[in-house]
Amino acid sequence: MKKTISLVLVLALGLASVSLAVEDTWMYKADMPTARGFVSGCVSDGRIYVIGGFPTHNSVTSAAEMYDPIYDTWTKMANMPSARCGHATYALDGKIYVFGGTSPDPYATAKKNVYVYDIQTDTWTRKADMPYANALCGVAVVDNTIYLIGGTLSSSSSPIRTVMAYDPATESWTQKADMPTARGFLSACTVDGKIYAIGGGPQNWGAHCYNHVEVYDPSTDTWARKSNMPTARAALGTCAVNGLIFAVGGFSPAGIHTVNEIYDPNADLWTTSSPMQQKRLMPFVGSEAERVYVIGGSYPDAQGQPMILSTVEEYDTGLGVSSPDLNSDFVIDIEDLTLLIEHWGQNDQMCDIAPSPFGDGIVDALDLERLMSYWNQVLDDPTLIAHWALDGAEGVVAYDSAGVNDASIIGEPVWQPDGGLVDGALQLDGVGDYVITGAVPNPADGPISVLAWIKGGAPGQVVLSQIGGVNWLCTDPLEGNLMTGLSSPGRSGGPLLSQTNITDGNWHRIGLVWDGSCRMLYVDDIEVAKDTQDEMESATGGLYIGTGKAMGPGTYWSGLIDDVRIYNRAVGP
Repeated sequence: MKKTISLVLVLALGLASVSLAVEDTWMYKADMPTARGFVSGCVSDGRIYVIGGFPTHNSVTSAAEMYDPIYDTWTKMANMPSARCGHATYALDGKIYVFGGTSPDPYATAKKNVYVYDIQTDTWTRKADMPYANALCGVAVVDNTIYLIGGTLSSSSSPIRTVMAYDPATESWTQKADMPTARGFLSACTVDGKIYAIGGGPQNWGAHCYNHVEVYDPSTDTWARKSNMPTARAALGTCAVNGLIFAVGGFSPAGIHTVNEIYDPNADLWTTSSPMQQKRLMPFVGSEAERVYVIGGSYPDAQGQPMILSTVEEYDTGLGVSSPDLNSDFVIDIEDLTLLIEHWGQNDQMCDIAPSPFGDGIVDALDLERLMSYWNQVLDDPTLIAHWALDGAEGVVAYDSAGVNDASIIGEPVWQPDGGLVDGALQLDGVGDYVITGAVPNPADGPISVLAWIKGGAPGQVVLSQIGGVNWLCTDPLEGNLMTGLSSPGRSGGPLLSQTNITDGNWHRIGLVWDGSCRMLYVDDIEVAKDTQDEMESATGGLYIGTGKAMGPGTYWSGLIDDVRIYNRAVGP
């Protein structure tokens, strides 16, 4: 085996150009509540925030709305203090920063304002002004520093080549090396610690646009020129997915574009992929879970008047299909290598993982090389929506490493930093110790999996319950066997009881999985109970870890609880 792997790795290094097998698709999603052009936005913790823009050709808005790609729903947020369009927006550490932009209309001069939105509290704060007014610039982040690149004073002003770095911790600005090409209406994107400034235009950008790609290295404060984008355009949007940059839409003298071009910074190579369904300029473009989202924007009608868009398009990059995690357990190990070797030389979509993003139609040395580059790595799982590792050593907070639901420790549980099955665990006394979390996604909205490691306990005690709802993971009151009360609403629902005891003093991994049609209980990755459930009852409140739904006597857990996880998919053994 070692000789085979070495041989094919050597062959991989000698292979030359390959072609992309395009398997990408676009589809419309739920419309944005407020139609707007010249819109700005950002992505934070799996949600997309769209802020400001112009709803008509002579006005701007302060509207702020949040899109949840998992549930395809929109939620209104507190309005920005001042209406704006053409501003720069970026999310960092649970806060959204908004810089400059024009007001009170799209044709006004730029402002110096800096506003910060706190996602947790739904509140805005004004910070110290920028040292210069700016709009229609590129924005990117490297190492907790926000960079504003290029831009212009207004839609009709000469663009600039200025690069300014903002430190949110000190509210301070530092001027960096100028971008080689002065331009506005550009887009910027970060890959591997470098910032790529793409497209844009000069003052008369209606008659001429750039296809320039210039890369900035913050570690050396230097710029370099890269391969030109195939389609010169301004007012486009970009985002990065798995090290590739997707450049979408925009304007050129030839018209408004639906074009979708993909740049590989490592190869300095552009490819063209499936276009959007709707032409648009200055939309917001962002990525989440290996999908690209294009939101809002505008285009001129036959009379030259702007048609303002509320539509949202989702683009499946296909990068999820070509993940090196061949068995979808989010760890790259011998099981993935075995699968790849079993399909060697075949046209197998699952194992055809190179070159990115869509493979080349055959499982060969390129695929092996890519898999081995991830060897023994643990990948992020976008379907893990809550994870309380319970690995702390002290304090009254149980941190959620996957979401935003940090939990509070109630009573006097004892942290066991070295006493868990997965690092640390929490020891509960069975009397008044428990953990309380915020609201988690509703099981009625789709498949769900709930997993935890436990040790100890007694009949009738509860590992996880919904506040005022039902017990999600618990033991029956007679034998101490695993059961759940989470079920379909109405007469078709009811508890699911296994015949497997989990209170024997040994470590057990317990789980509840609902895949949309069946409900299953697992103990130590073995299915111990199953029934048919076509729907799941609504559960929108927070959770208790270590006590029952009503905190009744006898429901408090007496033992260890470790590594509580919730997924919005069916997780198999």
